[in-house]
Amino acid sequence: MTETAGPVAEAASVYRPGYSRAAEQIMQYIDEQGFGPGDRLPTEARFAQLLGISRTIARDAIKTLAATGRITVQRGRGIFVADAGDLGEQVANAFAPTSIDHVMMLFEYRGIQERAAAEFAAHRATPAELVAIDTALADYSAAAESGDVPAATKADEGFHRAVAAAAHNPLLAESIASAQSLQHRVVVAAFDGFSGGPLLAARDEHAAILDAIRKGDAEAAGRAAVAHLERTRLGYQAEIGRRVFRSPPH
Repeated sequence: MTETAGPVAEAASVYRPGYSRAAEQIMQYIDEQGFGPGDRLPTEARFAQLLGISRTIARDAIKTLAATGRITVQRGRGIFVADAGDLGEQVANAFAPTSIDHVMMLFEYRGIQERAAAEFAAHRATPAELVAIDTALADYSAAAESGDVPAATKADEGFHRAVAAAAHNPLLAESIASAQSLQHRVVVAAFDGFSGGPLLAARDEHAAILDAIRKGDAEAAGRAAVAHLERTRLGYQAEIGRRVFRSPPH
């Protein structure tokens, strides 16, 4: 299969993160070249050259496409167009909710998803969608203040779904819902409803995400989403050490 070099032109009317534009360029390249499921794609370095972008942006674009199930990255083998179901039943069946490695990978995956969703939402959210996010935040805040963990868990899922809906990318929204399902398995299997850390801290993090989205500040929204998922990841890491492995948190 022959590669065609040269950046893909884009006429963007608003600022979007470089990796987001590059992800769309990669998908356009895949379509133009006629790549199908299972076909090997160019390397990260080659994509950087083809699109006229930095290796860092190419790497983030590839991570984003992998997180939304469009491509797969196989260590030691290369980058491939994803087969249908690559991130569906195969991943869900192989996922071990009591494995610290799997749980850490889940939150790494969610961090990529949630950053993209928050950044897209900052540019695309409608007034009605902002109201929906605000309502979900209010539900979470009420649950957090009363210490109601089950209600907070449900409201947390609602908040992230509302942000994903405001991103106007059904593939991204679907992948976020799938990751939430895996996270629910973690909670049920190993943590007796552990919320990932202090509820009020998560409430404030949600508020920071919404504030940046409302202001249309994609960069700040992405940073807030990443900070939220990273703090949650560290909370689960410490809890795994305490509950599963009976070792002190690091």
